[in-house]
Amino acid sequence: MRKSLTVLSCAGMAGILSACSGAWDVEGLQSSAVTGNAFDQALRDEYVALAAAERAEYDWRDTAAFVARGKLAAAGTPPAPEAIAERDLPDGKVAELTAARAQVMHFLTPAYKAEAPKALAAAQAGYECWMQEQEENWQLDDIAACRKQFDGGIKVLADLEKAKAMKATAPFVVYFGLNSAKLQGDALAVVKEAAAAFKTQKASRADVAGYADRSGPARYNDRLSSLRAEAVGEALIKAGVPESAVTISAFGESDLAVPTPDGKKEPRNRRVIIRLVK
Repeated sequence: MRKSLTVLSCAGMAGILSACSGAWDVEGLQSSAVTGNAFDQALRDEYVALAAAERAEYDWRDTAAFVARGKLAAAGTPPAPEAIAERDLPDGKVAELTAARAQVMHFLTPAYKAEAPKALAAAQAGYECWMQEQEENWQLDDIAACRKQFDGGIKVLADLEKAKAMKATAPFVVYFGLNSAKLQGDALAVVKEAAAAFKTQKASRADVAGYADRSGPARYNDRLSSLRAEAVGEALIKAGVPESAVTISAFGESDLAVPTPDGKKEPRNRRVIIRLVK
């Protein structure tokens, strides 16, 4: 809170007072239209709350700062988390807050903005609130509350990241049409996803296994499952997976995903499984 400093900076002339009052217009920010995405909306709302809290304490400088940042979010151009150098922080807190900012920056990607906009906005606002309160360094309950908000948002994002990583390591399954070894549509998309995961996970090998259903003769299905595996292997290589890292095998109509009697058509058995090995 900087009551004396900010009151002096905005006192003295009617024109300056008018300009300052606009800078403190929390209600105007709250009612403003948001032209961006769900993250921009959530971040604007977080800045509304921060600005309102600071105005209630007569902290005009920080009220104006949060209103200005909220306007940027509402316009679809959300500001980056406040830089460490912008606050006069206690020496013993600089490293901790630097690490906190790095955590927020790690998650400031289009994917997390779309998948967890409220958690990401809460993490950024919690960090900036923490920065602001830590600079003042006397309202310990407020510091703790801001940090708790930051920690809560980061936990949601970290849990989501962990879940995505676990999903990425699961086998990729590519499905085929009846009597077909042609990759198209969703099947090709799965292969590209597996190739991307190979790179991001720094896998050492992509094991490709082809299968068929029991709707044709066993010998025919052996050949068909091999053609399917080869098609997926070639697509992986074309997508950037090294040829030396791709292993191909075929199992015909054995090891069915869905057990069926001989001669039965079953789409879930017409597949290729891609397993990434680290």
